[in-house]
Formats: sequence, C-alpha cells, structure tokens
Amino acid sequence: MLDVIELTRKLVDVPSVTGQEGEVGEVLYDLLKGRGWDCLRQEVTSDRFNVLATRGKGTILLTTHIDTVPPFVSSREDENFVYGRGSCDAKGIAAAMICAADALLREDFSDFGLLFVVGEETDSIGAAKVQELNLDCSFFIDGEPTDNELVIAHKGIVYARISAQGVAAHSAYPEKGDSAIDKLIDILNRLRETEFPTDSRLGETHFNIGTIQGGRAANVVADHAQADILLRTVSESQHYLTLLEEQVEGRGRLEVLKTSEPQEMETVEGFPTKIVGYGTDIPVLRPLGRPLLFGPGSILQAHTADEKVSKQELLDAVDLYQKLIRELRKKIDD
Repeated sequence: MLDVIELTRKLVDVPSVTGQEGEVGEVLYDLLKGRGWDCLRQEVTSDRFNVLATRGKGTILLTTHIDTVPPFVSSREDENFVYGRGSCDAKGIAAAMICAADALLREDFSDFGLLFVVGEETDSIGAAKVQELNLDCSFFIDGEPTDNELVIAHKGIVYARISAQGVAAHSAYPEKGDSAIDKLIDILNRLRETEFPTDSRLGETHFNIGTIQGGRAANVVADHAQADILLRTVSESQHYLTLLEEQVEGRGRLEVLKTSEPQEMETVEGFPTKIVGYGTDIPVLRPLGRPLLFGPGSILQAHTADEKVSKQELLDAVDLYQKLIRELRKKIDD
C-alpha cells in the first residue's frame, strides 16, 4: 500500500523545473508500470514526456502537472507539513491522485486513469500535446492547490511583452538620443491607468508588470527596453488585446505570448466550492471532457521559498479523490 507522505517526498526530491521533467517522468512511469497500469510515455520534446496510465477506457482522468517553478528545493517534513519545491504545486497532488487510484483498484474499480503533463508553469505544452492521444474521456479532474475544495470558475490570462526602441547617446547630452526606457515607462503608466473589465462573479482584472529590462549603463541614454506583463482576465481575451494595442500602438511593440479564457468547471453535490484568480491547464485540456478542479494545498504556498503542504490535507485528498471518482461514475451511469 502506498503512503501519500512518503510518495510526496519521493517526487519532491526529483528536480523537475519546467523543461527538465524527464527524470520525474521516468519515476512515475516505472512506479505505475510496476503496479500494473497500462502506461504510455507521450514525447513532448526530445527529453520530456507526459505519462498516461489507464485501466479500462479511462473515461475519468485524474491529471496534474509534474513541472515546478525554480529553484529546486529538496523535501523535509515536520509533524504537520511536507516542505520542498512542488510539495504543494503539484507533486503532493500527484501523490494523492496515485494513492487514491491505487485504493480504487484494490476495490476492483476500473475505467479511469492518471495523466501527468509537463510545462504547465510556462506554456502548457504538455497539455496541448495530449490532444494527439484522442482520449475518450467523460470527466477529468485537474489537480491544483484548492484547499480540497472544488473550484467552479477561474480567471483567464493575457501574457504579453512590450518593447520600445530608442537612440543611444551620452547621458550628458540626452537631446542627442531618444530614451527607450522613457517610452516604455510612458506605455506602462498608460496601462496602469487603463480601466480593465470587472465581472460580478470573477471580480476585477489584475494587471501585473512582472519584469523590466533595458538600457546599457547609467551614463547612456537607453536604446532598448522591454517589460513582460500579465493580466488575470475576467472576460474574453480579444477585448484585452484591443486595449493593449490601443495603448502601445505608435509608441512601442506588443508581442502576445499566451492567452487563455476564463473557465467554468463542474460541481459535485456535497463538495464545498469557490472561485479563484489563478490559471490552470484546463483551457487546453477542455477538449478531453467535462472538467473539475480540485486538490490539496493552498495556492498561497505555491511558488514560495518555504513551499509546503499539510499532511492532513494530503491524507484527506486521497479519500476525496476516490469520492469524486465514485460520484462521477454515478453521473456517467445515469
């Protein structure tokens, strides 16, 4: 019988920063293959792959991602928590899913599967690749830190890069140059003052300037500058792109790096629900079937220096994933 705490620590102790998921993929493949699952490695890039493990047709899938944000932090534990990179987002979730699936198999429950994908933290490349498998799935449960509550809606994303070009000059004679940084600051200030949409259910749009780069030295008028921005959106992406284009056009260059739409998910009677502001792989995975979003851990712990997940939440999640699958099976049978 698998131990969810031990398995969480085992997975955390395998580094898998986005782009380097190959080793943890091998660990999962070998574990599941050894426990009698029908397993498939789906190559995503030359050294990265998704792992699919099924029993029967796999009409209900438990899925989460196996990549983490940097840097790698090995596991440790105390009486109440497991710590380390990915403990909350999302290796503890993967461990709870595997333990729940293992328990269901001991009851001769079949026709479900496990799917672990790469690249969620950046471009959802693994989730996009899944479409090539042509899976026949009625429901899928995506695992993210939701405090063991069902998330019934989450915001979308518009991720973009804004760049400006200038002319370098000696800073003692700025009139001989044209500062790209000044241009970029003007654009960003215009965006900060832009009135973005709000929604009665999802709330306000969140606009974040994530990174700024530019210039060559303090005594040189900057000839280049760029900023990466991210909006947590509450309405269709095209509306935001139009607003961005209006503020950037003629002042700089806009490069759209990623968009995803706000999402609504399934509910199950007896499970508490909530709405969250972060994004998931669900917009890309949605063609698989009807989505649910559920997992142990708090999103406030994800990506932090002292990332952790409650041991009790992990144990509860093992039971709750089983309950969710049983309830979804009833919906399918009805």
